[in-house]
Amino acid sequence: MSAVDAAPVPAAGPRSLEWDEISKHNKRDDLWMVIHGKVYDTTRFLDEHPGGEEVMIEVGGQDASEAFEEIGHSDDARDLLKGFYVGDLSAKAKLGKAATKVATSVSTSVSSGAEAAKTKAKSSGFPFFPLVPLIAIVAFAVYKLLENN
Repeated sequence: MSAVDAAPVPAAGPRSLEWDEISKHNKRDDLWMVIHGKVYDTTRFLDEHPGGEEVMIEVGGQDASEAFEEIGHSDDARDLLKGFYVGDLSAKAKLGKAATKVATSVSTSVSSGAEAAKTKAKSSGFPFFPLVPLIAIVAFAVYKLLENN
C-alpha cells in the first residue's frame, strides 16, 4: 500500500479526537496533524513530501491549517489528505481553540488599549512647557516695574 492509497474510515464513523491525544503524535515515526478540523496521520508520507519532512514535523501534533494554506497546496495535495484521514477534531477541542483565539485577541486589545491610555495620560493635560518663556517675560516685567517704584 503506497502513501496515496486511501485509509479506510471506521464503519462507526469518524473518530472524535482531543488535543491531548493529537499532541502525542509529534515525532517522525508517529506524526499527526490537524488541517481544517480534520486529523491526519501523515507518518507514511514524510519521505514523499516535496517540501521535506522537517516542515511537517514542525507542525506535528498541532493545527497545521495555516501552514498548509500558506504554502498554497494543489488540489492533488488536498486529495492526498483523504488517504491519511484519522478522524475529526472534537467539538470541545474546536471550542477550546476558538476560545483561546478570542482570549488572545481580547488580551491583545486590552493591553493595546491600556498602553494607549497610559500614553495619552502622559501626554494629556495642559502643555506647560510653552508657557515657560511667557512666565519668564511676565516675571521680568513685574521685577522691572517693582524696581522702578
